[in-house]
Amino acid sequence: MSLFFCASQMSKTTAAEQAIRERIQAQGRITFAEFMRTALYHPVDGYYTSEKPFGAAGDYYTSPAAHPAFGALLAVQLYGMWRAMGKPPDFTVVEMGAGNGMLADDILACAARLPDGFTDSARYIAIDRYAPAAGNSAIEWLRSTDLPLRGVVGCFISNEFVDAFPVHRFRIVDGEPQEIYVALDPAGEFTEVADSPSTPLLSERIQELDFSLADGHCGEVNLHINAWLNEVSRALVRGFVMTIDYGYEATELYSERRKFGTLQTYYRHTDGSSPYQRIGRQDMTAHADFSLLQSAGQSVGLDTLAYMTQAELLHTLGIGDMARRLRTAPIAHHDRAANMAGLRELANPDGLGNFKALIQQKETGVAAYAELAADKSMLEGLSPPLLSDRHMPLMQGRYPHTTWETPALWGISDEVTGSSTHPS
Repeated sequence: MSLFFCASQMSKTTAAEQAIRERIQAQGRITFAEFMRTALYHPVDGYYTSEKPFGAAGDYYTSPAAHPAFGALLAVQLYGMWRAMGKPPDFTVVEMGAGNGMLADDILACAARLPDGFTDSARYIAIDRYAPAAGNSAIEWLRSTDLPLRGVVGCFISNEFVDAFPVHRFRIVDGEPQEIYVALDPAGEFTEVADSPSTPLLSERIQELDFSLADGHCGEVNLHINAWLNEVSRALVRGFVMTIDYGYEATELYSERRKFGTLQTYYRHTDGSSPYQRIGRQDMTAHADFSLLQSAGQSVGLDTLAYMTQAELLHTLGIGDMARRLRTAPIAHHDRAANMAGLRELANPDGLGNFKALIQQKETGVAAYAELAADKSMLEGLSPPLLSDRHMPLMQGRYPHTTWETPALWGISDEVTGSSTHPS
């Protein structure tokens, strides 16, 4: 057994931290996945359990908060899926990890303006373990930690959902993966130890890579992906799965550049240095493995139609046309600038635009993503959606994965400046 990292306690003990300590004291070391699960989802004060401020005053914000165009363009994509399936009279959209419902609101607002009776066919189900008590009556909320649905014809969507799955961490020692466990040292401080994997699935995932990892290489394996996609496929009779998250395919995810792994913590828009600080009070994520998402999906009947960056997806759906219409919209200069900043960040290749979008299909008869292409002429009659007080004021705020500093050069040029650096 090798000891290679020690982290001291640096914040007031939360119920989540106390639960972790008691578990270690009772049974010895625990996997990092168990540590992460408790820190994020402890029923009393796990990070996602208690109320957390989002946006400029909080720890992070996501694409739906940057600008309602994100939801509007996903509505256009859903319309394309519905049309490619022959316009079924019952088309169900299931959003997993729906949070406060902002994305759902923006999708439905645009869907109501799309042609061919799309909104009459669409049903929107939002699933989250902490569903809001009130909101848009057109959204059917399910407060759940699993997927209690069957017989769905439509599309399952998620945005920054997979990155919050608890991960197992590993380190290559003498050519073999050893799992990183969380323990307590004699002084009661959290420490990490490496030893044989708790499950053969971790080693199997490393062995599936068509390249070797050098000694000392650290990383994460998301063992929840297979079970999750199996549940999605069981619930989906015919339709699509659209997954948007930050991450990479395996060759990039496990590259030498990321030899220390991708685990990140965020507290008040600051990238933290240790998961053992502010337990239950800071966000904790790891980059999504899009190779595993594709292979696991394939094994349960979900065929990959497209894998691209968020910027590529939004440009395909018409964000450039939306920006051109926004520049001539009869609104105040300040409002136009604020809206252009939001649009620009959605497609920033060094920020949100570098998130990845994976679209898979099951039993739709659709053979290529081009069959889902948006009819851009359809958008000409639609006025672009505008920021509301629910959205993030990007000219005053910051996204934790980004830092504004240079003019945008992402196909949506305007007078507002900004660029960012995506997490490495």
